[in-house]
Amino acid sequence: MAQEQSATTATTAKFCSCSCNKFNYINLIAYLINVFVTFAIGQFGLGGRPTNGELSDKYQTIVTPIGLMFSIWGPIFIFQALWALWQFLVPSQRNSEGVLKTGWWYAIAVVFQCGWTFAFSWEVMWASLVCMYGICISLVTATLRLQTYEKTWKGYLLWQFPISLHCGWIIAASAVNTNVLPVFYEADSTVQIAVAGASLGVLVLVAFAWLKAYPVDLAPPCVLVWALTGVYLALEDPADMIVATFSERQITATQYSVLGGLSLIALGVVLKGLYVLCVQRRSKAKPRGTAPSSSTEAKKGGDSTSDEESPKVVTGLEDEVSA
Repeated sequence: MAQEQSATTATTAKFCSCSCNKFNYINLIAYLINVFVTFAIGQFGLGGRPTNGELSDKYQTIVTPIGLMFSIWGPIFIFQALWALWQFLVPSQRNSEGVLKTGWWYAIAVVFQCGWTFAFSWEVMWASLVCMYGICISLVTATLRLQTYEKTWKGYLLWQFPISLHCGWIIAASAVNTNVLPVFYEADSTVQIAVAGASLGVLVLVAFAWLKAYPVDLAPPCVLVWALTGVYLALEDPADMIVATFSERQITATQYSVLGGLSLIALGVVLKGLYVLCVQRRSKAKPRGTAPSSSTEAKKGGDSTSDEESPKVVTGLEDEVSA
């Protein structure tokens, strides 16, 4: 009788683990809504509204990247499509740790994203900035939550990278949108330069805070390097609006400040990447039979000392491979 009950319990648990949960549905629906709103209104100007590109030209800032850099939305949408479909269609992945850690935060980010698209399209710039900060906070929260559990690089690519890539671009976009506000209210060049300088400083600080964090996630700092490279290239041949607003000295100073910022972040990414590789090689070089010291065990909070005894963390691909 006890064996039958345990077998029934195991079958029920297996069924529950393979059934879609609310986050699988919510994430897929949120993704589809985001794609529709972004392209229908933002890119094609549904209802006769100006597109995002037209409005970006209208409210050109001294830290607006060249148009090529906005192509990063392609990889963002592709990776998030895989992310949403994988957790929905693959039974063994529906209740993975990556889904549960993301929780409601992706859907919340999409709500703010839709709000930003409408506000920006209707040129309510203060509301669009509030929504942009809402997107940023939501994605940063989701990314930090995803960093709190152990995963393989495959699990990282599947569960965290789609969110981290989006997060990095939105951090950069938040800086640009902050600079749109003084342009919209026709502030003088001194105010715009001050806001641009503060925005650049914040981006550098955020990048190094991210590089210092553990576990390592290099995607957001790399995206910031991408965005700042676009700003530098835009100032190589500044738009007529920028030339009319700022002096040549201001443009040159801003351009070299951007170059300095992106160089610092890029150097930090390279050094952090090399450090991680060295640590990984050193850990692989240790003999497997060596038992860790008691102090090491205490630091790990009683974690098991062998790979076979350590609890398996759901990373996203291991279960699918073994299924």
